[in-house]
Amino acid sequence: MDQPEHCLAEEAAAHLGGAELLECDIHSDADMARAVELGFPTDTLSALSEHGVTDREIARLIINPRTLAHRRAKGQKLTVEESDRAARVARTVALAERTFANRDKASRWLHKELRTLDDLRPIDLIRTNAGARLVEDALMRIAWGAPA
Repeated sequence: MDQPEHCLAEEAAAHLGGAELLECDIHSDADMARAVELGFPTDTLSALSEHGVTDREIARLIINPRTLAHRRAKGQKLTVEESDRAARVARTVALAERTFANRDKASRWLHKELRTLDDLRPIDLIRTNAGARLVEDALMRIAWGAPA
């Protein structure tokens, strides 16, 4: 019997540094929700940057650099809201990488202005849940072979 495909929550968790960094196993959306409620360690953002999310994007999408530096200096975790934003970014990047089966292609797509998204870049849209849903819909259309 074939092994079931990893769920997107597991892939997003891997983009955030995995179980070791998150201090828990993520196998489902419910696991991710619990991890978000506990707050992510700040090092998860370094792991996220390894997947093409720049420091500038982390600052715009997740947390102000000064606040991040303060949290790191004090050994504090991200807030629930910051962790939720980090999870959203990780999920979207993971879905793009799954869709394109290539990290570089996924990153190029996320950073490209797209006519189907009113000439906005997907990475900019994921600042909100509503924007992230638009990006996920575009990626699903690509995965199914429809015009994105």
